[in-house]
Amino acid sequence: MKWNVQEYRDGFRATKTNGLSAYIRRICLWPETKPLQGPGYDISYKGLAIARVYFENKGATVKALAMSGAFPEISDLDLVEIALRLNKLRSAAAAGLN
Repeated sequence: MKWNVQEYRDGFRATKTNGLSAYIRRICLWPETKPLQGPGYDISYKGLAIARVYFENKGATVKALAMSGAFPEISDLDLVEIALRLNKLRSAAAAGLN
């Protein structure tokens, strides 16, 4: 699974040891998804959003979108690992601001 997440132009880029790349961009979750409203992140692969990540308190929720089924090379465990690594980067950036 080994993903590496680093800051990229307008968000983050996750690269896997076998060469796969996914892009993570900040989004705003709208009120129609009541418990999910607020800031979040979209994980995109091959230009299509495949998952949505949002953070609450000290936890993260990863919601795979319907398009993720079209890409079996990125599993649910991969998405969770990307979210965990993204959370570490967010924490480090927040600590740097304080």
